[in-house]
Amino acid sequence: MTTSTASTALSGAPGLRGRITALRRETGRTLGDLFANRAWRRIAFFLLPYAGTIAGMDVAAHYGSVTGALLPAQLYISQDGGFGEYLEYSLTAAMAGMLFVLWLRTRAMPYLGNALLFVYLTVDNSLQFHERFGHWIAPAMPQDLPLRANDCGEILLFAIIGAAWLVSLTVALLRSQLRPAAHALILAAGIVGAAFFGVAADAATSWGKKTACRIAFEAWLEDGGEFAMLIATFLACCALFDIERRARAFAKIG
Repeated sequence: MTTSTASTALSGAPGLRGRITALRRETGRTLGDLFANRAWRRIAFFLLPYAGTIAGMDVAAHYGSVTGALLPAQLYISQDGGFGEYLEYSLTAAMAGMLFVLWLRTRAMPYLGNALLFVYLTVDNSLQFHERFGHWIAPAMPQDLPLRANDCGEILLFAIIGAAWLVSLTVALLRSQLRPAAHALILAAGIVGAAFFGVAADAATSWGKKTACRIAFEAWLEDGGEFAMLIATFLACCALFDIERRARAFAKIG
């Protein structure tokens, strides 16, 4: 990727259609660079076996909950203080750090917006803020839905956070240079995927009365889907960070 391409600004494209076309092309080129990058493959070599072990333990824990052979709660991916949760804290904190470094180097706002989002996710997950907020606002939520009032409160909080992130992302995409904007779109795909499993699928799991087997399966699907999307987003972030690091080193040599 040439330096001139990297410095092209979205605001320089003629009209909104031109901006979208330019961003789509840049995103396609960036995806090609991402898949060709070796950094994420090296990290995946160590990360995926550990993540696979955690996913397997989660399956065993859910199976045990249905058959009566209860296993330690720490084996569940979504259990506070469990092995999966600690890995998720590490991944979101690492992504926040990498994106913040990219922002310091480029001053491109898409990096800062996503860095702040991952900081919030790390703090929220570690302190269970959305659970506390859900119980706090539960008396003001609808009480006659198949979904619990505190779950409605959690969805409300995530909707507010998601709306703020989308607004900041849209503004950054329209004003930023092409390459940071393309990076933001790629990360946004992973964030939206994780949010689908973490919020929408989680709400569906809690909606209405279900058998124990169905609850266990849907909980496994929700937790596993969010876990997988988070890992994929982390690997993409590692690749994008390495691509920018190499481009910066090449620019200094040139």
